[in-house]
Formats: sequence, structure tokens, C-alpha cells
Amino acid sequence: RGEARILLIYIGAHGIANKLDQLIDAALILIKDKVEFVLIGDGMEKHRLIAYAKERGASNVRFFDPVPKSEVYSYILMADIGISVLKKTDTFKTVYSNKTFDYMACKKPVIMAIDGVSRELVEKAKCGLYAEPENPVDIAEKIRVYLNNSELIKEHGKNGYNYAKINFDRTVLSKKYIQRIERVKRGV
Repeated sequence: RGEARILLIYIGAHGIANKLDQLIDAALILIKDKVEFVLIGDGMEKHRLIAYAKERGASNVRFFDPVPKSEVYSYILMADIGISVLKKTDTFKTVYSNKTFDYMACKKPVIMAIDGVSRELVEKAKCGLYAEPENPVDIAEKIRVYLNNSELIKEHGKNGYNYAKINFDRTVLSKKYIQRIERVKRGV
């Protein structure tokens, strides 16, 4: 963690669809703010992204190899904020980012740079901030909101956890499912 005031984590694919350049560009804007970005994963763009970060002088971006799913949560727990990003395209407006649910389970707020249903989830759960996809300035501005308000980090993290517990917990979902089946059987 070094001297970072805030540590952001991205865990997932480093492919064309993820458009991780936007994180490197946001990191450059925040380099003097002591904001660290940790990108964990692999993909066809990873080597190019490492070279891009080095070439641009993004010393606050660190890349790590993929980790087993069983270890993902320990890495998320070390971070302050999770970040979910994809390319800016209408196709991704109907996609839920799996990473978002992992961040919520770990009580981490989310910077959501995916429009559509993923954005709606974060806004409804009040567990993060939406940043326009492929807009590094907006991403950096949203990170600064958290940088200047540590209580909001905690609040959004707790909101996400509580929302996930109520809406996505398997025990809760299975009970709701059984109740619906019972209603159908009764003809209600």
C-alpha cells in the first residue's frame, strides 16, 4: 500500500471490452493525490496496458497476475474502493459486472464506469458513484469525492453490503422462490 491515501482495486479481465486505459489515464490525473490503482487479472491487453502505464509514467498503477476466486476477497478487503469498468457501448448497458457483487460483499464502495443496469444497481443500492465510461476526468473526480470524504466510503460500503444481503443472499432468494411456488400452487 505504501503511502497511498486511497487504494482502488480492479479484479478481472484485461481485454479490449474492459478498456482499462481509462483507469491508467484517471490514475495519471490523481498521481499527486496519492491514489493507488491495483489491477489484478489477465487478458490479451495486459502487456500493452503495462507498457502504456510505464510509458505515461503512471507509477501509481500496479499490475498483478490473476488470483484464484477463493483468494479474491482477501485482495478486495485490502482496498478502499472497488472499480468496475467497460467500454462505452450500448451492448454493455444490459450487463451486470460480476466484480460489483464481490465489492458489495466486502463492504467496498464502487466506482461504476458502466452505464445501464450496472449503474442502476449502484445508484439504487447507494453503494457507489457512477462515472461516465471512457471519461478519465470524471472517474478521477468521483474518486476525489471519496478522497475528501472517508465517511462516505464507509457508508457506501455498508449500503452495498446490506443491499446485497437483502436482495442477493441465496438463503433469502430461495425462501422467496419457495413462497412464490407455494402461491402458484394455491392459485394466488
